[in-house]
Amino acid sequence: MKSASLRTTLAILTLASGCSSAADKTIGTTGAKAEASSSNAPTSANGPPTKSDTVASDAPAWQGIPKPPAEVMSAINRSGRAPYEGKTAVLKGHVTITGDDPPASEMALPTDGSCPEAAATYGKAFRVGQDHALADALVTVTDYDAFVPPERPAVTVKARGCAFDRRTVGMTFGQRLEIVNDDAHGSYMPFLDGAEYRAVMMAVAHGDPIKLYPFQPAINYVLRDYQGRDYLQADVLVLKFSTLDVTGLDGSYTIGRIPVGKVTVNAYLPAIGKSVEKKVEVHEGDNTLDLELTYDKATDKVRARPPGPFARGTDPNREAVAEGKFGAPPKRPSKNEVPR
Repeated sequence: MKSASLRTTLAILTLASGCSSAADKTIGTTGAKAEASSSNAPTSANGPPTKSDTVASDAPAWQGIPKPPAEVMSAINRSGRAPYEGKTAVLKGHVTITGDDPPASEMALPTDGSCPEAAATYGKAFRVGQDHALADALVTVTDYDAFVPPERPAVTVKARGCAFDRRTVGMTFGQRLEIVNDDAHGSYMPFLDGAEYRAVMMAVAHGDPIKLYPFQPAINYVLRDYQGRDYLQADVLVLKFSTLDVTGLDGSYTIGRIPVGKVTVNAYLPAIGKSVEKKVEVHEGDNTLDLELTYDKATDKVRARPPGPFARGTDPNREAVAEGKFGAPPKRPSKNEVPR
């Protein structure tokens, strides 16, 4: 049952089926095809776009990456449908997790008091709040027959106390990622591992956001920090539909603009690669659905995330001289690390 659930989740995340036509069932690329796609994608600085990185004037208002609008639309709306304007539903609820407590993280966290949020955010394999509330779970709604574009061009993540405000980021292909430094002092140098870039920009305290650009749909990007804080990371899933949300510490989620009718709702926790799914019918207005996952430390394994570029070294195909050594991340992912 567990493997079947995981297969279903991966099908939803990687195929984004049901939110567009059958011809739309692809997300990212693999193998040689992926390498070719990665090498041909435009590069982008992790900061304000340069002239060559400006979003095209004919792009829809919600597009936030400097890529031809036709390429974005061919990925998320290949059938060329107009945005859905019919009756819509809002789905709200909570995601909880029962069973064993999350195990301690194996990350090396600072203990000198300089990073007050690090232990609370990354001290456990996954975050659980009061009353078994599950944080950082990606909740998706799929299997409706319509095109629902995102509402805005960017998804914002805040950095504070040496931690991102979430460990899972869900977004739609075509949106960019903006990192805001919410500290009173100190800095961050965020970058999107798996995406191409030619510079790493510094996010200063209460300054302008740093803009990161995923140039293809993929479910294995990792948001990281260039200043040697290997624990500072978040899973980034760039999907081909917009009806999604990520739970906070209270386990709550809210997903709006859902076409009314029968849909599939899925809650997925990347940290352990586990999910739960329900098929429901949503009606115009507010709808409520709570979801529950279970964790068994004897059978459920914490997912091993690939090491960051500091551990990989400047050449991702060569063993690093010393793990944690400060070095330049590769400008292009290797053929084994392309987004999928």
